[in-house]
Amino acid sequence: DLLSNATTKDDHSNFVQLHGLPEGVKPEHIRKVFHGLNPSLIFVLPSFTNHIKGWDALYDTRDGNIVKRNASTFRVFVKFTNAPVANAAIERSGESIGFDKDCGACEKRGIVGASISISPVTKYIASFLQKHMAIHTRKGESISDTLTKAEEKLGTVTQMIWQMAMKKLNLKHQIIRKGGRGNTHSLDCSSYNHTIPTNKLQYQKLARIYNQLIDTHEKLELDSSLIFTHSFDPSCMEDSVHRITQSVSNWLLDEISIVGRLLNEFRQRMKL
Repeated sequence: DLLSNATTKDDHSNFVQLHGLPEGVKPEHIRKVFHGLNPSLIFVLPSFTNHIKGWDALYDTRDGNIVKRNASTFRVFVKFTNAPVANAAIERSGESIGFDKDCGACEKRGIVGASISISPVTKYIASFLQKHMAIHTRKGESISDTLTKAEEKLGTVTQMIWQMAMKKLNLKHQIIRKGGRGNTHSLDCSSYNHTIPTNKLQYQKLARIYNQLIDTHEKLELDSSLIFTHSFDPSCMEDSVHRITQSVSNWLLDEISIVGRLLNEFRQRMKL
């Protein structure tokens, strides 16, 4: 029950998450579902193939369904003017969303829509997603195409932004892995905590992570060049790829600073 996972109604934000969207869905189709509620923003998150408990609905996308749907890990969010309007949007859960006849979502004649479900999003998560992870949809373009184009530019940043999300949103215990390890990256930020090492073995492990963080940030800077990082033009933040890359870059710098301070404190204690 996704509604029960959103804590209390007082913690509902002005965002909702959509589930069971048919393949080829466009932002225009979503706006029609919420006619009269005036959505101010529709965005999708970078891909992460593992199930997140409390975020993702469970439904079958295998052959045999009348309407082909995006996977449950296709995470689309809609922003409204305030929480009461978002709660009104949730009341439309179960209603039908349309799709273009030529999008390939359904080959059966006469089927022009599919029911979807809608769940609330907590205030902290909504704020984090909009600021750091949102890939804004484009009018006239399927959301899946928008996502694919963005991820071609993001490259390994897609995995790193989820490393950041797992750390910042404390998602480690909500991840249900599907067979393999899903999205992986050589940097595993779930393998350490922000605590001072208590022995030499812990120190050495944290020192390796510190060097990894530095190497990862340097590679990010090199790969992204001046197009994405360290740009002080506010308009650049309107570009989803730039904003996500900048968030990862800033987060890595913060982690380098924190881990470096922990290592230094351990060294000082050992001198005493």
